[in-house]
Amino acid sequence: MPDEVSRDLVDGALELADAARQANIRYALIGGLATGYRTRSRFTRDMDFLLHVPQLALPSFLEELARREFKFDPLTAIREWTQQHMTVLTYRGARVDWLKPVIALYAHVLERATDERWLGRPIRIATAEGLILTKLLAGRTQDWVDIENLVAAHRHQLDLDWIRSEWSAIESLDDPRMARLMELVGKS
Repeated sequence: MPDEVSRDLVDGALELADAARQANIRYALIGGLATGYRTRSRFTRDMDFLLHVPQLALPSFLEELARREFKFDPLTAIREWTQQHMTVLTYRGARVDWLKPVIALYAHVLERATDERWLGRPIRIATAEGLILTKLLAGRTQDWVDIENLVAAHRHQLDLDWIRSEWSAIESLDDPRMARLMELVGKS
């Protein structure tokens, strides 16, 4: 495992993946950690997940995570998850961001995530296309660096039709972010 990735981050992602699998909760690792898995490792301080946790399953899922060294205030996590559709936990001091797939694009990224193995353990990770879409939405400087790396690593394998289709459901294909992505793809 590259030095840039904290072992605690990977361990936390794998622990959450194990707990989600045992509870039959759909999830996908997204963000910088997932991008590092799909391209080349990069420094990141947190782990990001899309999760579809039924409200009735949330308390027991949180209890299981607490047994696995995740830290959070249960009442705050439940309130944020149900009202704001996101919450933050920590694992050995590392931030763990949860995002509920409330828009169709996120639900589709979650559905298309693939089963992978990291350090010999199973984990679901968003596809390169899914990561590109989530990063297009965020549009921060680091997101564009990640998009460039994803395009470079998956050059001729990207499902551009699916990316365009998902994007057109939330933004115009004339949006400057999509134009910039297509320019990057054309250069690769």
